[in-house]
Amino acid sequence: MYEIWLVINTVYELILANVDITLGILIPWLALMLFTQFKKQVPWSQVIKPTLVAAIVLWFVFFALVPGLTKSSFASVNSGIDWLVVAGLAAGFSGIIAIFIGPAYLLSKR
Repeated sequence: MYEIWLVINTVYELILANVDITLGILIPWLALMLFTQFKKQVPWSQVIKPTLVAAIVLWFVFFALVPGLTKSSFASVNSGIDWLVVAGLAAGFSGIIAIFIGPAYLLSKR
């Protein structure tokens, strides 16, 4: 139980420390979602496959880019935890972009 509280507290503190980045992502995403909801011509179910494909492609791209973005290299990724961190960061970056791809794809399909 302590571990769950610790994770929730850590995420909360990170959001508070980066509230400008969080709001900078959240507000445009909410605006895009509202605009898409009222202007869409295609059901949301047709967006899932293209968004997942884009997210997977972006994950591979970010997996290759994350060590360079952190001023590191794949040579210094030694342990399993290091590989999991690189994969997790790549998933986070691709997930943030994917939440914008879905509504944008819906708006483009008219």
